[in-house]
Amino acid sequence: MNEEIHPLEPSDELDLHNFNPSDAKELIEEFIWSCKQSGLPGGCVIHGKGTGSMRELTHAQLKANKLVRSFHLGGSGNTQNWGKTTFELIN
Repeated sequence: MNEEIHPLEPSDELDLHNFNPSDAKELIEEFIWSCKQSGLPGGCVIHGKGTGSMRELTHAQLKANKLVRSFHLGGSGNTQNWGKTTFELIN
């Protein structure tokens, strides 16, 4: 096994497709914190379209987090994409 550590560049995107809803709450909290610590202005959570339960969970977490200024469905160029939510952090 290779013991070498490779630093990862900060990412402004979290894809929840491969995670259970029971894990998503903590993942979203950690992702928001990571974006703030990395100096990113915001991020994007890909929750998928499906039944909407992951979207609702995502929105609840973003609404409750004091680091989040605002959020909306879609991206900056495509607000009609309801499979992801983009958020802006406070300064």
